[in-house]
Amino acid sequence: MDNKLTPFGSDWDKVLEKLEANKAAGLELNAEEENLLKELQEIRTDAAQALKVYIDFDTDKKWAKLKQQIQPEETDKNSKKKRQPIKLWLRISAAAAAMFIIVGIGLVLQKENQNVKNVFHNDIPAGIASATLTLDNGKKIILSNDNSGQLASESGILISKSADGEVIYSIKNQTENAANKTHTLSTVNGQTYRLQLPDQSKVWLNAASSIKFPASFAGLKNRKVELTGEAYFEISKDKDHPFIVKTDQQEVQVLGTHFNINSYEDKQNTTTTLLEGSVKITNEHQKQQLLKPGETAIVSNTANILVSPADIKSSMAWKNGDFRFNEERIDEIMLKISRWYDIEITYHGPISKEKFSGKISRNKNISEVLNMLSYSNAVNFIVEGRRVTVMQ
Repeated sequence: MDNKLTPFGSDWDKVLEKLEANKAAGLELNAEEENLLKELQEIRTDAAQALKVYIDFDTDKKWAKLKQQIQPEETDKNSKKKRQPIKLWLRISAAAAAMFIIVGIGLVLQKENQNVKNVFHNDIPAGIASATLTLDNGKKIILSNDNSGQLASESGILISKSADGEVIYSIKNQTENAANKTHTLSTVNGQTYRLQLPDQSKVWLNAASSIKFPASFAGLKNRKVELTGEAYFEISKDKDHPFIVKTDQQEVQVLGTHFNINSYEDKQNTTTTLLEGSVKITNEHQKQQLLKPGETAIVSNTANILVSPADIKSSMAWKNGDFRFNEERIDEIMLKISRWYDIEITYHGPISKEKFSGKISRNKNISEVLNMLSYSNAVNFIVEGRRVTVMQ
């Protein structure tokens, strides 16, 4: 069974479903039913609020799905509308389940102090907005150490840093050879940064990633960049000059669009998620695939390009400052965590086969992230320096 912190699925939510359906249908509830309805609604709200501390549980979606499954059972004598009776045994079951949920919430909230077996010899803070900009002449600029304003000027291209921490390229008095100069923006583990390219396209660079690009696109047929790691792109429209992102396994060609590419070497595949516009993907076997908004393409060593509906929230979580796990194994999750917190991961014993779902801010210390993962009792952690040991 997957590890999800959820209070739903017992008889009490079926009772609440029936009561709400009857009331929505205009059927009058008696005093006992009104009291039961109010009590169960309060329990639902309390449960959802408590669990949201640790899990991004979509209560609206869950309850909408339940209401769609309602089937009328009995016709009320004073109405042509069908009424769904609340049987005594369901009321008793609901009351018992409600008490179980209340106790369960208390256990979840107290678990950090009572049951979690994690050992933290020290804590590790979240990553920061930082990167290294390498110019064509080899000069390196450590961006976290520079104040806002002008950073450098090369071949008539002005490179500056905004007050909110974005590297911006702008044309001053461009010379012809600016397009021949290659610049690289790179991050290491624990770093992320934003970049505005010479054509005003925007790039968000995730940890342990790099992007190579010309100091100017002027005079070039294509606006071509090279990516390792992960980045989110918002590309300026220019139908005469397609924008191309090259990775080890593919090339993505666009005119103007928003998309995310994940091409970390430890994943062994490249994932492209399209949010807006359209893109054409060409893999190393010269197979091509057009993507529509809301689709994800996976390119691996095989000849085919696999296309499926995108999990936009999960794909965009890092850019929005969150971790979001959706039915993921602990080893997959720890890869993301290791890049952001710049840590070494070791495993003591077999790797858990359980799958995890949840959301938490990337601004939290690592202890809070690991505690959330261990609420399932499937895994525990030991933190020593910058080494994290994972145990079942």
